[in-house]
Amino acid sequence: MIDRQLFSHPLEETAFNDVTKTVNFKDLLEDQYIHFEEKKRWPDLLGKTVKVSEKQFPEVFALSRKIEQKTKITMPDLFVYEDIYYAIDSKGIDTPWIEVSASMLTDFTYKELEFMLAREICRIHYKHTHYHTLMNESIEMYSKGIPFTNGVVEEVARVNFYRWNRLANYSADCFGYLIGMDLQAATQSILKCVLNSEYLAKHINLAEYLKQAEAINELHDPVYEATKSDEQFPYGPFRIKNLIAYASSERAMQAINQI
Repeated sequence: MIDRQLFSHPLEETAFNDVTKTVNFKDLLEDQYIHFEEKKRWPDLLGKTVKVSEKQFPEVFALSRKIEQKTKITMPDLFVYEDIYYAIDSKGIDTPWIEVSASMLTDFTYKELEFMLAREICRIHYKHTHYHTLMNESIEMYSKGIPFTNGVVEEVARVNFYRWNRLANYSADCFGYLIGMDLQAATQSILKCVLNSEYLAKHINLAEYLKQAEAINELHDPVYEATKSDEQFPYGPFRIKNLIAYASSERAMQAINQI
């Protein structure tokens, strides 16, 4: 098992503490979600969702077992569904699972898919999925007029949550890289997911693309700052820039020695 401190974003823990100080959601929502919502959202195998097994999508099944052996983390059930978007998402709290779009399996290489699956294993094992689910449920409750904060307005809770979620995604990217050990595949995966186009991802000049991160950082007026803080997920250029910096860091070298 890789020491969490060797791949987690240095600010993730502090950001998560800010979330837990702001929002009192665990006792209110966890049991409700596990006993009702999670059961309702479990993939409907009578529809267009297919469970991955040794006989269905055997290559994906074999890859999941390879990741399981590398990480020493039990792989949850995997499901494939039809969608035009490149998508992979871990869901659930008590019995988590991973859903992958068929378009991702079609257009992603073996190493790219390894990176994406490893990211989701990280999100499940280190409870990113758990708290992301509960926080989204909390925000949904608030939108229906049911308060969930400790006397703090919804906007403050949302900003804290989104900040933690962006940092948690950086951590998951670094973990995915460590398992696949292919920086090009990792960056291509991020590009494909952000752009939702294999063609666009192949024709991106990475140096030019990363300059967009600098341009975004230069936008400092209140409107731009509010827009940046209202993003659940980090911008593509930021993700790739962070990952490239991590891949050449001392922390990454130490983590590689633990695999």
